[in-house]
Amino acid sequence: MARGTLRIYLGAAPGVGKTYAMLNEGNRRAARGADVVVGYVETHQRAQTKAQIGDLEVIPRISVTHRDAGFEEMDLDALLARKPAVALVDELAHTNAPGVRNTKRWQDVEELLAAGIDVISTVNVQHLESLNDVVQRITGIVQRETVPDAFVRSADQIELVDMSPEALRRRMAHGNVYPPEKVDAALANYFRQGNLAALRELALLWVADRVEESLQDYLADHGITTTWETRERVVVALTGAPGGDQLIRRAARIAGRLRGDLVGVHVANPDGLSSTSGDRLEPQRALLIELGGTYREVVGHEVAPALAAFAKAEQATQVVIGATHRSRFTEFTRGSVASQLQRLLSTVDLHIIAAEGTSHFAVSRPRRTGRRSAIPGRREFLAWALGVVGVPLLTVLLVHRSEHLNLSTDLLLQLALVLVVSAIGGIRPGVVTAIGASLLTNWYLTPPVHTFTIRDTDNFIAIVVFIAVAIGVSALVDNAARRSREAQRARADATALARSTGSIVAATDPMPDLVDQVRTLFGLEAVSVVQRAEDGWTISAAAGQLPPLSPADGMAVRLDDAGDTQLVLRGGQITEDDIGVLRAFADQLSLAMEAKRLRGEAATIESLAEGNALRTALLQAVSHDLRTPLASIKASVTGLLEGDVGFSADDRTSLLRTIDQSADRLDRVVGNLLDMSRLQAGATVVSLAPTATEEVVAAALSALAAPADRVNVDVSEELPLVLTDGVLLERAVANLVSNALAWSPPERDVWIEAATVQGHVELRIIDRGPGIPPHERELIFQPFHRLGDRSTDAGAGLGLAIAKGFVEVTGGRLELDDTPGGGCTFTVVLPIAGTVPTQPGGPT
Repeated sequence: MARGTLRIYLGAAPGVGKTYAMLNEGNRRAARGADVVVGYVETHQRAQTKAQIGDLEVIPRISVTHRDAGFEEMDLDALLARKPAVALVDELAHTNAPGVRNTKRWQDVEELLAAGIDVISTVNVQHLESLNDVVQRITGIVQRETVPDAFVRSADQIELVDMSPEALRRRMAHGNVYPPEKVDAALANYFRQGNLAALRELALLWVADRVEESLQDYLADHGITTTWETRERVVVALTGAPGGDQLIRRAARIAGRLRGDLVGVHVANPDGLSSTSGDRLEPQRALLIELGGTYREVVGHEVAPALAAFAKAEQATQVVIGATHRSRFTEFTRGSVASQLQRLLSTVDLHIIAAEGTSHFAVSRPRRTGRRSAIPGRREFLAWALGVVGVPLLTVLLVHRSEHLNLSTDLLLQLALVLVVSAIGGIRPGVVTAIGASLLTNWYLTPPVHTFTIRDTDNFIAIVVFIAVAIGVSALVDNAARRSREAQRARADATALARSTGSIVAATDPMPDLVDQVRTLFGLEAVSVVQRAEDGWTISAAAGQLPPLSPADGMAVRLDDAGDTQLVLRGGQITEDDIGVLRAFADQLSLAMEAKRLRGEAATIESLAEGNALRTALLQAVSHDLRTPLASIKASVTGLLEGDVGFSADDRTSLLRTIDQSADRLDRVVGNLLDMSRLQAGATVVSLAPTATEEVVAAALSALAAPADRVNVDVSEELPLVLTDGVLLERAVANLVSNALAWSPPERDVWIEAATVQGHVELRIIDRGPGIPPHERELIFQPFHRLGDRSTDAGAGLGLAIAKGFVEVTGGRLELDDTPGGGCTFTVVLPIAGTVPTQPGGPT
């Protein structure tokens, strides 16, 4: 009997439409003539889902009693006896009631498949066994019902039922998922936008891995070895060499930009020996894993072929390697890894990353020391020692072997030694060694011996040529060394100037970095930039020990025409070749000082502009929000004081009520102004203590005198205590509720809810107003910012700014989200008492 096929609809969360899609597929197959029955379906009383059942045959459920409770389960035996072509079985991860043959519904499905019945089922991503702990961390809810990933992966078809978090929340707000009385609680807990986005990403990634498996099987079955760029995969080669950390970070950035996978690989020698240092390779492996990559190790005699084979097997689209540290001779004899990879990976992008230094490393610049030779002193000393010791020893050896060697051979051996000395030490030890070798050869080996007379003309010419060749080679080596040092100096100068230019552009104050670069580049003891003041000279920037205090303390270079600002150098030696580079650095320092001055002026102007804007907003607030209640008070009091006007008792009560309300409004405006000034001055006194959330809400509503028929409160007394300042939190909640009442239509209520979510308490104030455009959401928390004057009690535009300031100063945070169906939801996130250390109160 052929095994049945399994088709699974996978969803990120309840309500995305899995059951609807399953029933829809069943109807399509039935319309094509297939024998389709509904083994089990859970409609959750959703009208649209019920309607999809249509004319499909439904297998009656069986009733199971456990501990005096009744349960309805799928009748597996009846379904097997009916033996349809296709069975629709909802909720694959469901746990059956005790007394049913199988513990899990997926085990029931396994029996149906074994009986040759095709099954269409549904499951949510949070029920996958491998993702159970991840979902718990995201949502804070432990999923008791799970299904093994292996069973789901074995399905013949897996289809993702996708829906954006915004669309799912709108569907819930319209009552298409849960009953109306459960909507607000669901939206505020499991169905928060962040939770839904994370669950959706998990579902997409899980399905993408399943598709990747199918693709790899297809490529293997059809013998396809070329790379199909269906997904970016970056492979970085690890050797354990210095600079590997930089290489890994660069590869991680490439993978991050491409939204691809990062894989690190190390090619090990098959004999177990390696040229790399294991203590450096292990930290690089740890860094790779920390950056989200995976580590692999392959064995190969040659690096390039092994790396290419791995890249092909991994379907890599990008390969990242470090710049080679091999010598040109090694590259010529053993080949270039980069060149071999380019030939072997013709369809893969190859990145060769140079080992750059960081800004903390100084540029190494060869210095002029006054020595005429360009050869370093240690090399020249070694050459002198080799010449002084080697020539006499070689001469002694040649004298003892004189019976077997002629003069030509003696001169060639001496010339070889002289060339070695010249190559190491340059012209001076080379010339001296050549002269010494010629004299010893003439005295001990040239007939007549023990005299400087040369009898044979050929011998004379040979010795002269010997001296000329030795001196010529010495001069060439010395000249090459000199040019190499000059090239190094020029490269170091260019690097330093380029970095100084970057410092001017990027750094807020580039002066210290530039001065330190000057000191390091020229090998000076100390450098300073001094400016003329009324009582002498002041230091603007300095580097080194005991920096110069005035131009008289060292070599001075003017940075301006008047000489009021100068660069002073002390210690070291500045040559004529260094003057041009030094002048370039002086120009850079002048630009840096000018940039610093302009930044200071810009900051001052910005501060003045902010102050002017604040004063203007304050004047506007005073002119409107203070004068309006004062005018009402003045008019009411004047009317009451008029003796010739007869007021009824109701009229007098109305005027007194107007005075009372206007005074309250005036008190709120003045209180908000004082609160805002304390927040901006950092003088708010905070006293943290365990506090009951329901008491804070009750006190805020009482102080606000909010209409009871417009505010619905759902804050349980069972909530844990929060660590906050009750007085400041009360003011913040009062401002948030006042804002919600001001913007909600009169016929729509304001809701206050609270719940425990992932180790903290969330207090939500929900309104049904017009909402806030996304580009305005940061602005509404700024002082004196108002979206409009819809409410006659709009205030000075300080309420939300004060609420955010008070919440944050007490250790919480204030978040803003859309209310599904229209409006705003302000969420105050508060730490639970005992989860964070209590800090003593004081000014903040």
